[in-house]
Amino acid sequence: MTDSAEKAAEQAGTVEFTQNIRQLSMRADTVDDAFDETPGTAVLLCKDNGSRKWGPKWLSQVSLQATVPSDPSNALEIVRSTTPDLVFVEATLVGGSGEPVYRTLLDAADVNTRVVVLCNGSREISAALGAGAFDVACKPYEWQAISHRARNAMRLNSSEASLAASNEALSEAIELANTARETLRSQQSFEPVTGLPNKSKFIDLLRRGMRAVDKDRGSLAVIVVGFTRFRLVIEAMGQEQADQVLTEIGQTLSGCLRDTPQPDAPESRRLRTAVVATLDQFRFGLMLTNSGGEDELAHLQQLLLDALSRPIQVSGQTVHLSACLGLALYPQDADDVDSLLQRADNAMRDAQSRGGGFKYYCAETDAAAARKLRIEHLLHEALDRRELSAAYQPIVDVTSNRIVGAEALLRWRQPDGTVVPPDEFIEIAEESGLMIRTGEFILREACSQFRDWQDRGLGLPLICVNVSKVQLASGTFAATVRHALESSRMDPAELELEISERGVLAGDDDVISQLHELKALGVRLSIDDFGTGDSAIAYLKELPVDVLKIDRSYIAGLNDDEKDAAIASAMIALAQRLGLFVVAEGVESISQLESLRALGCDAYQGFLFARPLDPDAFALRAADLR
Repeated sequence: MTDSAEKAAEQAGTVEFTQNIRQLSMRADTVDDAFDETPGTAVLLCKDNGSRKWGPKWLSQVSLQATVPSDPSNALEIVRSTTPDLVFVEATLVGGSGEPVYRTLLDAADVNTRVVVLCNGSREISAALGAGAFDVACKPYEWQAISHRARNAMRLNSSEASLAASNEALSEAIELANTARETLRSQQSFEPVTGLPNKSKFIDLLRRGMRAVDKDRGSLAVIVVGFTRFRLVIEAMGQEQADQVLTEIGQTLSGCLRDTPQPDAPESRRLRTAVVATLDQFRFGLMLTNSGGEDELAHLQQLLLDALSRPIQVSGQTVHLSACLGLALYPQDADDVDSLLQRADNAMRDAQSRGGGFKYYCAETDAAAARKLRIEHLLHEALDRRELSAAYQPIVDVTSNRIVGAEALLRWRQPDGTVVPPDEFIEIAEESGLMIRTGEFILREACSQFRDWQDRGLGLPLICVNVSKVQLASGTFAATVRHALESSRMDPAELELEISERGVLAGDDDVISQLHELKALGVRLSIDDFGTGDSAIAYLKELPVDVLKIDRSYIAGLNDDEKDAAIASAMIALAQRLGLFVVAEGVESISQLESLRALGCDAYQGFLFARPLDPDAFALRAADLR
């Protein structure tokens, strides 16, 4: 759509919207005026001759036409056939059932009919009001005052009807406004928060850029920019401040393009077109055309990484973002817009899975993305078909070499015998939202297996189950654990939940809250892979943990690398000072075990004692050591 066409469409939409609103307003005013001018109707049900004579006359003075039935005994049928605005009925009138007529009318009258009860004394007044009468009048009847009160009731009816009509008109106006806004938004080319071209406009610019580079045999680069934790920014700061962060990022990206290429690059190598766009709430797109110079791209790559690594200040808060950038080239990597943008996005997601940085598209990127999608699909089926299983690695006392626990480890063998490594499918489960189901499976499986071993007299002290941060962040994990314990008749102290250091030592209040709730249940908590995260050691004192597991990377060099030995020694000493049980992972040699024994480590896991075993093999091994 051309700029003039866009403006014309916008103006036409505005005119149509304004006309519709005026029509709705006129309709509401017409309804209001109509109610003011319409005379009302009334039915007078009484035996009092004075009321039958003077009531209709006074009511007519206020535009109420009153009908006075000669026989009020059939009051209900009279009111139903005439549907009056008001009914005046003597409290003493009694129907065939012995029930006061006004009660029958109140139970069956139309919702818009007001019932006024003519009473003789305070007792009748109380009864009528208690039954829900709209109004009451007491003898001697002052029909002039009653008629004016009746007209006020009519006006109340009119006001309510007018209000209902106005509300209906307002609802339609709001619906029209929403439709008009969405129509105009779809016609706009720029994203309102950042002021940058939106995805639709960006795709149009890509097509133009492709046509331009086709003419001079140049090349075009697309860069997709994402972030590893931007959703947390929105949750922590709110959408308004997150929008300020997005605006700042857009300005930063635009500034990087302005600063490229390098000042001393020859004219033939300079970038000729550069565009920054907003692709969605979490991603930006960059397009640039050049004559194939890799130095401009290398310079821009570094410029982007440096600029996006700087903290952003918003409303007195400092925001640190980890940028992930993926690049794809036309025509080298794709020959159409959709494929080019998708491959740049795949490269960005590859960088995202590596924790950030810049990634060029390559064929392996597509293959990796396709495999992730396939694994995710197969994992859905595996959970439904119960293809997942558990293997159990012994936790062994360093001094006595007796089994003091078992760690349940997820295994996935497909029907064709292919084994999917846990390191691969667990990450995909966390990214795809399947970790809750997967985690619940291994928890239930481990607790059930522990109960089976106990019933067979194995006497195992505890079983350990790995827990993902995704499960902790769900807010319902403690309830899941409670249910698993009850179903398997386990003592909470027999269950140890193992959380990766990277999963908990990040100051997430929701996660920490779940840990305290779990601790209140009575289960043991352990920190896995200790030493591999980037959190302060001092944060350990805030965590309600019982066990510290030293990562295998430090155990591997325990006897060969002085630094690894020093770190392992310091970790064990730290844990002891904090009153924590210490387990070393990945022990594969006698010399490593002897060193751990000398350092005062409590227990170990590793191939030296046993690889992960199936339930029956584990039971046999444990029984042999009793």
